[in-house]
Amino acid sequence: MAGKTIIHGGGQIDGYIQTNSIEAVLASLASGERQIELDCVKLADGFALAHDEAERRFYGVEKKFASITQDEFQRLRVFERFNPVTFDMVERLLEILPDTKIIIDAKFPDFQFPDFLQFLTNRHGSLLDRLYYQVYRREWVDFCRPFGIRKAVIALWKHYDSDPYSDEAYDFARNAASELDALGISVRWKIPGKQVENLHREGMTRLTGLADVYFHGQDISLCREKELLDAGVNFFSSYSLGALPDRFDAKSYKKRYADLAHLSDIGAGCHYLEFGVREGRAI
Repeated sequence: MAGKTIIHGGGQIDGYIQTNSIEAVLASLASGERQIELDCVKLADGFALAHDEAERRFYGVEKKFASITQDEFQRLRVFERFNPVTFDMVERLLEILPDTKIIIDAKFPDFQFPDFLQFLTNRHGSLLDRLYYQVYRREWVDFCRPFGIRKAVIALWKHYDSDPYSDEAYDFARNAASELDALGISVRWKIPGKQVENLHREGMTRLTGLADVYFHGQDISLCREKELLDAGVNFFSSYSLGALPDRFDAKSYKKRYADLAHLSDIGAGCHYLEFGVREGRAI
């Protein structure tokens, strides 16, 4: 079965990633993607779809999100050019494209997650049971229950980074999968502080018995590498660049270009999609 992609932060637009912008989401949808992740932050009087700790870097403001109102936030622009996604827009998208899945990554402390669900109940009730929520530990599963939340992505890349294939991580994933309708389980592609790909086969196989496993790209731009997709490996990526040509061969590509010899086969595929096409590199 071919693999799937969850597009991180709305996707890529004009070389920018994680903008959570209208423009990025529309570009991802136009390219055929139907699983879009959006970050969510706590504001002074509610919540907004935005990348965390990016007030100055993305929005050019000195204030923290916690002191910005919803009205103020909607007047901001990402990198002075992109428009923030609104919950109203998400509602309309799900009406127009019912096969689309919107995944929410709550970028605030655990104890504020029920406040977010209550915010949706009060302001955007039709979204409450149509969104997919990343849950990070058992408490988050418990928070979902009184709101009737069932849709989720089980995230092992925050509290279980040191060993996402441990018995502890598996027990959490198993509990969450039994309580919720899991779209998948997200695992960070590289272990923090280690430049090694996080592909513990036995542990990964155990998790896939619960739900699809999605590899979170983190510091590398994972995109839709043909060999892995054909093997059923799923990506949690900021890029929506399309599939590799059938004739692409990673080893031949690396052999042709000495500057790419150090890349893994996956990295070579990502390089071709992100840079090689634009640079006119032959395959």
